[in-house]
Amino acid sequence: MIRYLPLLVLAACSSEETVEGPVPVGGCDGLVTHVAGEPPDHVATGSTVEWSTNPPATGAHYGSWAAWDRHYENLPRGTWLHNAEHGGVIVLYNCPDGCPDVVGALYDVARAAPVDPTCTAPVTKRIILAADPFLPEGVQIAAVAWNTFYTASCLDPYLQTFVDTHFRHGLEDTCAAGNPAGGSPINP
Repeated sequence: MIRYLPLLVLAACSSEETVEGPVPVGGCDGLVTHVAGEPPDHVATGSTVEWSTNPPATGAHYGSWAAWDRHYENLPRGTWLHNAEHGGVIVLYNCPDGCPDVVGALYDVARAAPVDPTCTAPVTKRIILAADPFLPEGVQIAAVAWNTFYTASCLDPYLQTFVDTHFRHGLEDTCAAGNPAGGSPINP
């Protein structure tokens, strides 16, 4: 059994994918977690999917994606995860009792997201704002990019840093317009 150890160490050192976390960032108990990529299989919309993390940041997802630069109150995780695969950042919130001030501040974060130089109008930013009642207990704010996610107990300025540094990190670098059903424009 010992003779396999050098081979395992060599394989771990040669991996192109870094898995780390959670790493403390900012305030509000903020954490950034990088996860190992899982197969990006497309499944039928409405299918039940079990992800390895909460919020999901990799793995199976629906075959359709949402329109960019929009706010959704009922967007399925399988849909927005496809947007992450396309290089987007999904900003999530969980406010069971409502939190209009927090949502307003999240609009500001989304509006301040970098313009993507590879996109053309009407798509200029690859960002989505979405309510997510399935975030872990104690997590009010989260953000997802492919293979990476951020969680926090409240809104912290680090969220903008995550948005600014993690867009265009998906497996498929595309600005293609998605389905706007149920969403409202962030930048009307």
